Amino acid sequence: MNSNYGQLLGITSIIILCLAIPIYLSRDVSTQNPPLIQGTEMSDVKILVSVDDAHLPQIQQVSQQLQSSGMNVEQTLSTIGVISGSVQPDKLNNLYQIEGVKNVESQESYKLAPPNSDIQ
Repeated sequence: MNSNYGQLLGITSIIILCLAIPIYLSRDVSTQNPPLIQGTEMSDVKILVSVDDAHLPQIQQVSQQLQSSGMNVEQTLSTIGVISGSVQPDKLNNLYQIEGVKNVESQESYKLAPPNSDIQ
C-alpha cells in the first residue's frame, strides 16, 4: 500500500507542476522592477581581457591603453595576465586593436532572487 501511495503522490506532484507552470509563465511582468546592474551603466558590458605572454611585463601599459580606448578598468591581475572592467558595446572592437590583447570576453553574472521573492 505504501508504494501505491508514493506513486499517487508522484503523479499528483507532476500534475500540479503541469498546471502551475503555464500559470506562472503567463503572469504580467511589466509591473515588476527591472533588474539592476551594479557598478556599471546599463549600456556597459563587463569584460575580461587576456594579455598575451609576450606583453605580461608591460601589463600596466596595456591597461592604460585599454583605458584610453574607452574601457573602465576595475582590476589588473598581473600574475595571471587578466584585466577586468567594463566598456560600451560600440567600443568593444577597438580593444582588439591594442598590442598585447590576446582575447576579450564578456563576463557572465548571475544573481539569485532574494529569499522572500515569489520565485524560489
